[in-house]
Amino acid sequence: MRRYEVDSVRSIALILLIFYHIIISFAPETKAIYFIVNTEKDTGTDFLMILSQALNIWRIPVLFLIAGMAFYFSSQRRGNQQLIRERSVRIIIPLFFCSIFITPIYFFIFSNFYKINFQYWPAPAYLWFLNSIFYYSLLALPIISIKKTNAKLFNFLNNLLKNKFIMLFLFSTPLIVIAGIFNPESYSNFVNFAGLPFLPVGDFNVHGFFVGLICFLIGFLFASSGDIFWNSVRNIKFIALILAITLFVQRLILYSFPVWEGGLGAYPLVVSNILIAFEAVCWMLAFIGLASSFLNKKNRVLTYMTAAIFPMYIFHMPVQQFLATIIYPLTLAPFIKLILMFSLTTFICILLYEAIRRLKGFRVVFGLKP
Repeated sequence: MRRYEVDSVRSIALILLIFYHIIISFAPETKAIYFIVNTEKDTGTDFLMILSQALNIWRIPVLFLIAGMAFYFSSQRRGNQQLIRERSVRIIIPLFFCSIFITPIYFFIFSNFYKINFQYWPAPAYLWFLNSIFYYSLLALPIISIKKTNAKLFNFLNNLLKNKFIMLFLFSTPLIVIAGIFNPESYSNFVNFAGLPFLPVGDFNVHGFFVGLICFLIGFLFASSGDIFWNSVRNIKFIALILAITLFVQRLILYSFPVWEGGLGAYPLVVSNILIAFEAVCWMLAFIGLASSFLNKKNRVLTYMTAAIFPMYIFHMPVQQFLATIIYPLTLAPFIKLILMFSLTTFICILLYEAIRRLKGFRVVFGLKP
């Protein structure tokens, strides 16, 4: 049976990522990471900037969690060699193609707008997480064999997941431990494997790597339990939501407004990271629990977005950058600019998806089935 809530979570998470990228283009700091920025802000954009910091700590981990679930579902229909082949086609081919032909457009528009010399360099950029998912899939292959040969272990874990609080403990504990061990300066920096496959670029982010790996493996474990996990996550969704909101509010109270990558806080960095790790888990469980309760059904919008959302995400940054060159210089209220940016970015990305999905033999480079 297809889990429609998984499709819902993936689609909504990527839409939220697109929206997040537009919101942070109203923060002057993001010019340093090649965003065309709108330097003027108003009450509406300031408010969304603050709220975005609740999303910032789990926007990427939830994608890895869902990727782990999807990997489990794929493993039910394929052997290890078929899994590697399927991962290569659906991940590595789009990653290489888009790193060469799509993401450089994003840098070119930025360089042209700010009159900076453009140097072509193929890079995953905002698609870096595809690289991570591929490596995590390879690392998870032995677990498939363990599950087939050691059913008692997985039955034991499934029995633990029946208790919603034990499920919360099993998910949060490893993330809390690595937050304490690595104690990152910026918890929300998850970027790792920044280069093309086997051609890494930049420093390796060990904290980001383990956050992604744990979420991927936890997603695999949750999906393998069948209805057990989904029953528990539906039962804990409101508890997790209350905990997440409470922890986020205390971050706002104890840290300066707006919260942007932390700052001087009321307690040591390691305590902050531990609390943020737990908060991120609560947001993810609340999000997935709500999706499972209200979006676990097939409908035309979900069917469309399940196929469209990945190509839309691939296109969104060049489209966002192009629109920013037109909209940000206008004498409009910043909040109006934000609405225009999100609406037009989404609309144009849908048009581009409609174009490429009709190109047989070319679909695969944008992550669609051949």
